[in-house]
Amino acid sequence: MTKHEFSSYDQIASSDLPKTVLIEVIARHFKSKRYTDLVPLDGGTVGIANFATGGLASLYREMDTPKYFGRPAAEMIANYSAKCRPDGKTGNDTGWGCYSKEWWRNGMTRFLASPETEDVQNRAWLALMRPSIEDALAHGWTDSRSLAIAMGIANSMGHSGFKSLANANGWRPEDTLAAYVGDDEHRARRRDALNKTFPPD
Repeated sequence: MTKHEFSSYDQIASSDLPKTVLIEVIARHFKSKRYTDLVPLDGGTVGIANFATGGLASLYREMDTPKYFGRPAAEMIANYSAKCRPDGKTGNDTGWGCYSKEWWRNGMTRFLASPETEDVQNRAWLALMRPSIEDALAHGWTDSRSLAIAMGIANSMGHSGFKSLANANGWRPEDTLAAYVGDDEHRARRRDALNKTFPPD
C-alpha cells in the first residue's frame, strides 16, 4: 500500500486505512480471523476483530440490537458485554458467558450472516481504535505505516497498553513495534503482515 500522510482522525476514518489494517494486518487476509467468526472463547468472541467482553459494547452501539436480539443496545451493553465472561471463569467452554445463551448465539449468528455485518464490524472496530489513533496523531504518527503500527498494537493490548508501550519507547513507531513483538511468534506474524502491507522505508 502506498504510504499516505494523515492529519486528523476524520481523515483516517474516511479512508481505506482502517479496513486495510483490519483485514491485512489483524486478520492476515482472513487467515486468522473472519467476519463470520463466532466462538465460545472468553464467554463469546465475535467477528473479524474478535470482539469479546468489553469490545462487544462497541459492536452493539453500531448494530441494530432489537433486530437481532429483541433488546435495546443499552441493555446489551450493560448486561452482555463486559459481563460476558464471569469472574474466575476462562469462558473456554459453552457452559459460561454469553455464548452459553441460545438467544444470544442465534442473534449473533443472524447478524454475522447479514449483508450489513462487515460495515458494522468495521465501524465498531474503528471506534475502539479511535483513542489510540488520536494519541498516535498527537505524537506525530501521521503516515499510514505508523498508524497501522498503532492500530495493530492497540488491537492486541488495548488503548492503555499501546499508550504505555509507546510512551516507554519515546513515541518512536519502529521502536514501539519492536518492543511489542519481542520474541512472541503471534506478534511476529502480525509484524510480518504489517511489513508486507505497509513496507518500512
